[in-house]
Amino acid sequence: MKRMKILIISNQHADAGKVGNPVLRRMIASLRKDERVEAVDFLLFDKARPVASLRAMAAEARRHDVAHVHFGGLYALAVWAALLGARCPKVITFHGTDIHARAIRTASSMAEKVKIRLNQWASFACIALYTRHAFVAGEMRRYLPAWLRRRSERKGFVQRLGVDYALFTPEPQQQARQRLGIGDDSRLVLFSDVSHTNIKRRDLAEKIVALMPQDYRLLVMTGVPPEEVPVYINASDLLLLTSDEEGSPNIIRECLALNRRVYSVEVGDARQQLAGLRDSMIISREPEEAARQIADSLSHPYTDDSRDTCRQRLDLDIISRQVADIYLSLISPHAA
Repeated sequence: MKRMKILIISNQHADAGKVGNPVLRRMIASLRKDERVEAVDFLLFDKARPVASLRAMAAEARRHDVAHVHFGGLYALAVWAALLGARCPKVITFHGTDIHARAIRTASSMAEKVKIRLNQWASFACIALYTRHAFVAGEMRRYLPAWLRRRSERKGFVQRLGVDYALFTPEPQQQARQRLGIGDDSRLVLFSDVSHTNIKRRDLAEKIVALMPQDYRLLVMTGVPPEEVPVYINASDLLLLTSDEEGSPNIIRECLALNRRVYSVEVGDARQQLAGLRDSMIISREPEEAARQIADSLSHPYTDDSRDTCRQRLDLDIISRQVADIYLSLISPHAA
């Protein structure tokens, strides 16, 4: 059987490794492990040189078996048009804001609101135009118009954003704390604020922790290189997520992969991620009630072993193989 050549396209800003988003970097590395895949190449949509970028994508797509675009919006619509001459199947994955457009609530100007809405409508058009489409969380479908939702049920699938189990490995808590320079024995509540925005609601997290019994304090993770995130998780006792807006929070998956309890308000697909777990839960947005809920949960010993019991939906390598199965079904249905 001919091995597949996959082209990954994104509009994320590039870093030194030419792939700006750490999730995409890990996704590409995982796909390359699949014996059915010959090559995975990456192209960045350059907003400063859009025409040149689109031409390069069109040329590259002709040399690949599948073109997979990440993130929707006007750029993804332009990419679809540029790839019309390429016969390969075209797949797109939506990551949250490109579909639900909830950022319009906090937009600072009318121009920004118009841009957000145009990107959402362009994403809707992409659902109709691309060969297949995926959402990082199934609950994103509820933001689609009714007529498009029916079409999506036929062509769409869920592509979870998995966890690199080789990077996210358990480490003794005291050792992780020493690496971070934490010398006391207080119980640490991890709060992820990598984007450093008010949407994360650090103020609410601080109120909840202040009301919790015993010696709990907030460990804020912000501006941390992706490879250091496991150290923060291993050093903590639990995760507290209080955001006003989320799509499908990676930090929940990462904490579950390291056997950490997760307490999250109702946001994004947090409820779906925590379904079936005994030691993690959805909590109230009222600080007093949330603190009580967490205290009640912590009174029971940890039993979930989510790293093992949830591995089928967390492990990036398993998820990547499922995506490769879809690629293969598009290229060679009988082989799939």
